[in-house]
Amino acid sequence: MHHKSNILFFVDAMLGNVARKLRLLGYDSKYFADITDEDLINAAKEENRIIISRDEALVKKSQKIGMRPIFITKDDEMEQFYEILDHVDLDVFQINGNTARCPKCNSTTEHIDRTSIKDMVPKNVYEKNEKFWKCKRCNKLYWEGTHIKNLQKFAGEINERLR
Repeated sequence: MHHKSNILFFVDAMLGNVARKLRLLGYDSKYFADITDEDLINAAKEENRIIISRDEALVKKSQKIGMRPIFITKDDEMEQFYEILDHVDLDVFQINGNTARCPKCNSTTEHIDRTSIKDMVPKNVYEKNEKFWKCKRCNKLYWEGTHIKNLQKFAGEINERLR
């Protein structure tokens, strides 16, 4: 079983949603909306990242130099995740705000004292949520609603399939 800290991904431009979900699941996943195949392959090779791509040409190019990319062929997001899981066994089930990465910039987030951000979030959000996290790089704030809740259902369905 891979530990989250040593499995790194590089997600191609067509799969932004996959990148965001992987980040929320705690996986370090690089993603750029515009990057050349060559740059992506070089960066992934250098940083020992697994390429996740819908682009067959890119997949073939990276295979030629001995990399083992994950070729995504399905359109459905759930199915795309099964394709990823066919290649790497992720300990997917843990949806945990403390391990989730920032879906925006991929940096780690830290738990933040609720009272310190009282004026920075809408009143109803503040009242409804106990736990808040802040991105260490871009300072974006997250709370359980945004950070975890919507992922729980998704992960639940994946877990069903894995049993």
